[in-house]
Amino acid sequence: MNKVYKSTNVPKILTTKGIALKDALIEDVKSGKKKLSFDKDVYAEKSVKEQLKKEQNEKCAYCERYFNGDFGAVEHFRPKAGYTILYKGKGKLIQPGYYWLAYDWNNLLYSCSECNTSYKKNWFPLLNEAKRDIASKDISKEEALLIDPASEDPGDFFEFHQHIIVAKGGNTKGNTTIEVLKLNDRMDLVERRRGKWEEYKMHLLILKIAQDLKNRQLLDIGQFLLTSLTDEKAEFTGMFKYQQNNI
Repeated sequence: MNKVYKSTNVPKILTTKGIALKDALIEDVKSGKKKLSFDKDVYAEKSVKEQLKKEQNEKCAYCERYFNGDFGAVEHFRPKAGYTILYKGKGKLIQPGYYWLAYDWNNLLYSCSECNTSYKKNWFPLLNEAKRDIASKDISKEEALLIDPASEDPGDFFEFHQHIIVAKGGNTKGNTTIEVLKLNDRMDLVERRRGKWEEYKMHLLILKIAQDLKNRQLLDIGQFLLTSLTDEKAEFTGMFKYQQNNI
């Protein structure tokens, strides 16, 4: 997971149709309506999707893999229809969810279909459930236990033991995010990170050889290859930023 830098240039459809739909949802809830409907053609309209993908450098906001043919999905960080909490050892869906944020640019991310439908789903645990105030549409007192890469730097919560993600100091938010998204349990994801880690080790070897040989040209190549791994457009940037900051 890496920091997502979202622009303040909000797609127009969210500030026009999105605002109108938000107001309608609020009125629906006030009138006692139980079953809420959401317009995917607005929050997942092409301009919204394309801007999210571009600003996330064509990578999933959660696992940081390239999409590579995966169409992905517009993800609501705070679930719109209902949120799942752990109850008696099982997930329990509570409704309504954060319906007033369904068309809010700050609540939208783009994730791969696996993160979206298999793992994140409607999970949104809080440190203190008593501070969840859906009735007042107030999130100011919430202490979310999932990292929002658009408003927080995942590097504050994660460290990497080679290609394995670990919560810094065992912090609860880091551990919960790793557990909910299964960032160390999905073999395809772990193997992809491991492959990049092996690439990183090879670049370090090239640098060492270049230094031993005092070969300026080879040294420049090695440094370029290492730098390319921490580029914002690179896959698993967060992992290599950590390595770079802890050499």
